[in-house]
Amino acid sequence: MTEDGSLEEGNAGYERKDLSPRAIALFGVALSIVIVLSASIVTLFQLYAGSRYARRQAPRPPLAVTREATEPRLQVNASSELRTMREAEERMLNGYGWVDPQAETVRIPIARAMEILAQKGLPARQQKVGDESPARAKP
Repeated sequence: MTEDGSLEEGNAGYERKDLSPRAIALFGVALSIVIVLSASIVTLFQLYAGSRYARRQAPRPPLAVTREATEPRLQVNASSELRTMREAEERMLNGYGWVDPQAETVRIPIARAMEILAQKGLPARQQKVGDESPARAKP
């Protein structure tokens, strides 16, 4: 370019010489080597840091080591599970059944238990003849 901004007669305004394919290939190979080395160094550093971190951790308690890890148990259909649970509770509260067959202990509905309690009353403690309750004691 000349001082007045016009192009010289022999200058076309672009590079006339191309890059050699050998230089491009060497640059690509060198770039690939740098990338592989960088990835290897980062991987080795992460492995080293991970093992160092694991060594610094406190040992797990014996019960935690022997137990198997459980997966999270998520509720799939919470409303259905709640309804099923409440129905089971209602059957327990409003139905008859055995609590302990060997001891002959049974379960009766709440309404029936309240009727029996209303008829018989609550059991009271027997007072000894010489004992007075603190509320009846005179100062």
